[in-house]
Formats: sequence, C-alpha cells, structure tokens
Amino acid sequence: MRLGSGGMRKIALTLTLLAVCILASCSSESGAKPLPFEFTRDHACSVCGMIIVDFPGSKAQMHYSSGRPDSFCSTLDMFLFYLQPDCPANITAIYVNDMGKADMDHPRGHWIDAKAAFYVFGAKVKGSMGESLVPFGNPADAQAYIGKHGGMIVRFDKVNLAMLRP
Repeated sequence: MRLGSGGMRKIALTLTLLAVCILASCSSESGAKPLPFEFTRDHACSVCGMIIVDFPGSKAQMHYSSGRPDSFCSTLDMFLFYLQPDCPANITAIYVNDMGKADMDHPRGHWIDAKAAFYVFGAKVKGSMGESLVPFGNPADAQAYIGKHGGMIVRFDKVNLAMLRP
C-alpha cells in the first residue's frame, strides 16, 4: 500500500504530537519546581516552632519531591536545618525573601532561589533567632546593606555550621 503526500503528512504530524505529549508529561512530573507560598499565622517554624509571621527578617521555605514543605522563621534556622547530616536529600526548591525588595519588619513575597542569593553575614543587625543571614537577589543591594550595617557577602554554598555557632 502506498501513501500519498497527504497521508505521510498526517503520520508525521501524529508522531510529532505524540512526541510532544510524551515530553510534556515527563517534564511536568519531574522537572517543575514547586512555587513559593506566603506564610500565614498557621505556619510555624520547622526548627523552633515559632509562628513565622510574628517575627521580622527574611523567612525561608524548603520544598521536597513529596510535595511537603518545611517553613522557617529565619534564614539562620533554614541553614541550621539544611546543614545537618540528616537533612532530607529530596529537596526540590529552597526560597528566601529578597530583602532588597521586601519589608524587613514584615517580609511578604519577593521570593528568590536561596541557592542563588547573596547573603550578608556578620552585620550589626540580628535576626529573630540571633545571627542573621540577610538574603538579596542583587549584589548591589547586599553591598548597600553592608554600607549601613556592616558584614560581608557569603554565597549559599559557603555557609557552614561553624559560622552559625556562637
């Protein structure tokens, strides 16, 4: 049986649509990052149990492949949790507030990827749990903060437990 050019086009189109559908279903199941959410009075810190919205400073949230998130009242608590040997390995996303855009007293929104942030460490300003790691999406905002409050820029992968212990 011979197919004309119209038949061949239909087969090619069908195969192309099938391939697109297969690729789309794979990427939506495994490649999509969960979106950040806003904290309410129902969210308590996964480390200390404090009601997150009752305290100033940047917050953090960690998402897992199971769909379950952990919530943190401060970046300090997030790092103390993340740097433990028994921290879950199935983390799909970590978000922090960009403090170059969010209100320091009542941060909402302006969520950025925690691993891409520029953290100011060692500033004169302390957070809700002591030492503060103030995240910024833009290094110029971090430098401006350092100009007012001191400290130094530290990247996510350079933060360690020794820095966070008094």
